[in-house]
Amino acid sequence: MDVPELEILKVDVFTKELYMGNPASVVPEADSLDEVQMQRISFDAGSPSTAFVLRSKKADLRLRYFSPFSEEPLSGHATVGAVWCLAERGMFGGAQGGRRRIETSIGILPFSIESDDEGLRRVWMAQKRPMFADEGDIKDVASALGVGVDAIFHDEFPISRASTGLPCLIVPVRSIDIIGRLEPKKDELSALSRELDVAGIYAFTWGVLSEGSTVHARFFAPSPGMLEDPASGLPAGALGAYLVVNDLIPREKHEDIVVEQGHWMGRPSEIHVRIEKRGPAIQKVEVGGSAVVSFRGRLVVP
Repeated sequence: MDVPELEILKVDVFTKELYMGNPASVVPEADSLDEVQMQRISFDAGSPSTAFVLRSKKADLRLRYFSPFSEEPLSGHATVGAVWCLAERGMFGGAQGGRRRIETSIGILPFSIESDDEGLRRVWMAQKRPMFADEGDIKDVASALGVGVDAIFHDEFPISRASTGLPCLIVPVRSIDIIGRLEPKKDELSALSRELDVAGIYAFTWGVLSEGSTVHARFFAPSPGMLEDPASGLPAGALGAYLVVNDLIPREKHEDIVVEQGHWMGRPSEIHVRIEKRGPAIQKVEVGGSAVVSFRGRLVVP
């Protein structure tokens, strides 16, 4: 009796180096799977997010995303990873610079593929227009991050609830040394996230470890299995929009924001953000990055 099998890939996203960045799994031909099967595969794959590629009548492809524990409305790094894997095998033909679209559970999102003489260079994913609200009690935020109030740069930069598809709390930290010493308290982080209706805290600082980076960031989320994320596409988009809307970077840098992340986890990442602003309003947010496939195999359909 033949047992049905499907291809599965593992890809490291927002990096050019193997086993760095944020890992995701990709199932390139998932139309035969139902959501129960997708959830079982995602649990066994063990990646923070697994992207299942489906045919779409509305866009170039449809993606569904599962963590090992539940379905997710959207995953930035899994989107970049899935598109990278499909582009490597020529799914999008020769017009890699053209605008294309992904169907997701939160709507249709544009994406584009950037290449050069050496091949694929970067996948760009459009995000929703940002929404902001200054929220978060400074004492509660500092306590949840395991630091004193004086570690937070709140007197110069606002603590803000920001979203380009995934709400998170943007928290400015005074130095790279402080951000490296953050030790979040999971119970307090979880309570604060529920209170403010955010996925977690995206702490950032102007001090960087790599030349060419704009800011250094760490994302802490009270999700099952992992407290910190090595690279966060949706929060990075929100952070880039926050920097632009608050006039914290010069206009000529709006399309060249580089967020470094993951160093304290041993998985350095580089997330590119470009923002289009007209007048006082942000019109477009895009997040881009490279990826590298670390595993190719076959899975038995459950």
